[in-house]
Amino acid sequence: MAKPLEIALVVEDVLSLVLMEKVLAHTGRGYTVLRPLVERGVGNIRKSVPKYVSASRALPHVVLADLDQMRCAPLLRQQWGVAKLPDSMLFRVAVRESEAWVLADRAGFADFAGIPVIKVPAAPEALADPKQELVNLVRRSRNKRLAAELVPVQGSAVSIGPLYNERLGQFVRETWDVGAAMANSPSLERTFSRLQSFMA
Repeated sequence: MAKPLEIALVVEDVLSLVLMEKVLAHTGRGYTVLRPLVERGVGNIRKSVPKYVSASRALPHVVLADLDQMRCAPLLRQQWGVAKLPDSMLFRVAVRESEAWVLADRAGFADFAGIPVIKVPAAPEALADPKQELVNLVRRSRNKRLAAELVPVQGSAVSIGPLYNERLGQFVRETWDVGAAMANSPSLERTFSRLQSFMA
C-alpha cells in the first residue's frame, strides 16, 4: 500500500473544505490533511500565495479558490502569479464557486433538497451565481425545515441561512456522489485528475 500523502489544504470556506476532503478520499491515494486552512475569502488566499509556495517545500500544499466573476481559470492563475508553481504545490479553481460542485450531483442534491431533479441545472458551472441558485432551489423545497436552515430570512443582509454550512457539509459528507458530480462539472473532474497524479 502506498504511503499516505500528507498535505496542507487551503480553501476559502467550510463548504470547500468538506468538498475537498471528500474528493481527496475518493482518489484512494491515502491523502492525510495535516493542516486545513480555511481562509475566509478569496482575497486572503490571493494575498498568502507566496507564503504557501514557500511552505509547500516542507509540506505539499493543495489550494482551492473560486473563480467567482473572473473570466476564466487561466486568467486568474496569470493575475495571481500561479501559472508556474513548484511540484509541491497544486492550485485548483472551482468554476464559478464550490456550490457548482455541490449542484453537479443532480440526483443527490434533488433528493436532499426535496425538489424534482429536472429543476437542478445540468451545467452548474455555466451559472453566474451557483450559490444564489442553490439557495433559490432550496427556497422552493417541500422541506420547510431545510429551507429555514439554508435560506436567509426575507430582508436579511446575509446571503445564506443560519445552518447553511452545517447542513450542506452534512450532505456532502454523507450523500454527495463525487463520480456523479464529475460528469456535470469539468473543473471538479480536472481537480480530481490532478489529485490522482499530484506528488506521485
